Amino acid sequence: MKFKLTLNLAIIAIISMILTTSCQQQVDKKITLDVSLIDTTFDPAEDFYHYANNGWMQNNPLPADESRYGSFDQLGKETSVKVQTLLEELAKGTYEAGSNEQKIGDFYSMGMDMETIEAQGLEPLKPEFEKIASIATIEDVQKQIAHFHTYGIGSVFGFYGSIDSKNSSMNIAHLSQSGLGMSDRDYYLNDDERTVEIRNAYETHLVKMMVLSGITEEDATVKAKTIVKIETRLAKASFTRLENRNPHATYNKKTQEEVNKIYPNFDWKNYMTSIGVEYDGDIIVRQPKFFEEVNKMMVDVPVEEWKDYFYWNFLNTTANYLTQAIQEQNFDFYGKTMSGSQEMRPRWRRVLATTNGAIGDAIGEKFCEKYFPAEAKTRMVTLVENLKIAYAQRIEELEWMSDETKAKATDKLASMRVKIGYPDEWKDYSDLEVKREAYVLNVLASNKFDREFNNSQIGQPVNKEEWFFPAHTVNAYYAPQLNEICFPAGILQAPFFYLDGDDAINYAAIGAVIGHEMSHGFDDQGKEYDKEGNLTNWWTDKDSERFKVRTQVLVDQFNKIVILDDVHANGELSLGENIADFGGLSISYTAFQNAQKENPQANMIDGYTPDQRFFLSWARVWAQNVREKEMIRRTKEDVHSLGINRVHGPLANIAEFHAAFDVKEGNALYLPEEERASIW
Repeated sequence: MKFKLTLNLAIIAIISMILTTSCQQQVDKKITLDVSLIDTTFDPAEDFYHYANNGWMQNNPLPADESRYGSFDQLGKETSVKVQTLLEELAKGTYEAGSNEQKIGDFYSMGMDMETIEAQGLEPLKPEFEKIASIATIEDVQKQIAHFHTYGIGSVFGFYGSIDSKNSSMNIAHLSQSGLGMSDRDYYLNDDERTVEIRNAYETHLVKMMVLSGITEEDATVKAKTIVKIETRLAKASFTRLENRNPHATYNKKTQEEVNKIYPNFDWKNYMTSIGVEYDGDIIVRQPKFFEEVNKMMVDVPVEEWKDYFYWNFLNTTANYLTQAIQEQNFDFYGKTMSGSQEMRPRWRRVLATTNGAIGDAIGEKFCEKYFPAEAKTRMVTLVENLKIAYAQRIEELEWMSDETKAKATDKLASMRVKIGYPDEWKDYSDLEVKREAYVLNVLASNKFDREFNNSQIGQPVNKEEWFFPAHTVNAYYAPQLNEICFPAGILQAPFFYLDGDDAINYAAIGAVIGHEMSHGFDDQGKEYDKEGNLTNWWTDKDSERFKVRTQVLVDQFNKIVILDDVHANGELSLGENIADFGGLSISYTAFQNAQKENPQANMIDGYTPDQRFFLSWARVWAQNVREKEMIRRTKEDVHSLGINRVHGPLANIAEFHAAFDVKEGNALYLPEEERASIW
């Protein structure tokens, strides 16, 4: 697990992410669904996912370097190839020093220069390792934490600026749990066979990595146990993923004086000075019990043990930018053991991802110049408006919601800001220096640039024009504290977005995703924020209770789903995404029906009715092959359900699907009307 916490990532931590596609065209020019991928050996009423997708799944087996490969991943890889072409052109050119072109080209070029990376070994990092070795006091320990945070290394805890959930016009300082080498606290605490296997493999991984860095195996074995001991203490004090989904539980505003008083063993004033933040305002302590433990650890943990922990923090954070042997060992644990991938991704894809993380906005600008047509943005604006109309229509027709809450919900929907394609103003990278010195140093420089940018936002008004994804990202988001939805240019491509596509395809794909993101404004978390993005209760108590009862139906349905053996889906963790999937599909279906009134579809295309094509298109978006280890990992960590459950989960609750494919009592996908979820 790598640590790089910026304003973008802080917001994205509570942002829900998803896929897209889109619009209305003349009948005689429309692209239609590829029906050759439908597998009619499956009964759609029994297994609609494989009926719609098995042909795609057979044609797109899991690559050795992937733990999951679906339509979304396919588009991501195709987009990466386009970006690779741009980066390689820039890497070969000569540009003015300090220009974005020079920075992108040199960053990518240094990453691809494995000969230099191998020759340098860990030499570029020697001053940092020497600094860790020189730590002598607990004051030095605290200074080291601040130093790491300056470079975006989430050692012990995280500190960052983000939106104040109860004053959404301002950014405020946040303290958050962090500091683990594995991606979830439960890997340190649970005792099931799979978790114990991972925990043992992690300790072995620590030893191997430190040996590769030059430490003897005997010393590395001792240090590994120390590191796991420290991380386990942090894990025990950490909130679960479910607890972190509660915006009220993670909103604990304190004055700096209160923070100093509650956690006196840490010198917070010196910390703020060390990371370069001049700020005397309040701080949100997201997980108070975690910082109670950190406060104790400043006394309990010996300095020598902190040094071992810091050594690992730094090695782990930089591992993917060092020698091939270190990268391969890093992949062996995080790729093979955790996710089941068989091979590392090609070098160019890994370097591209890192370059994108460092200078993504500048790359996005180049991408849009070459690949994103202006008319795509225009069509998306129209489609979003159509989805808003459909959502407002469905809100008005709700029998369970009071008129008072309906009025506020409609107002929030109307106030929802929309970002499409690319930002009006691109990020300024003037202060980022990229050199042809060492790849890993360029990565650290970009981390420091992001850290300083984030620091500068603390105590300042929120810039509502800022984007949290580069424009070429194949994804979308809803940001509750901004009440905005965003659809970058990267996702507005085939097979998700067709300028000349059949309405049934586009409304079920990009349309459902637009509806999905809108629905996040009203899911179990989004409903807690008003139209301005402030954390406040704007529902009546009776409406909130009715909503809870209705969403519990989804929780119960997903909790019954068996993933593998005794592993079940987590209906509580995935509730927000499941609400958004169900709501998004329902809303897009209404928008599709509205569109057909103005622009009727051919009754039959390739033997399928408009409604059948609509539901087939929805299923096709989630076509994917997944390794068993990745299925288990995602069930534990991911708020999104697996692809098959994103298809069957919503569809079993939709009467129009039952009618379109003649789903009857006794079929696997049949639910009696009284057992179906009914929310939006």
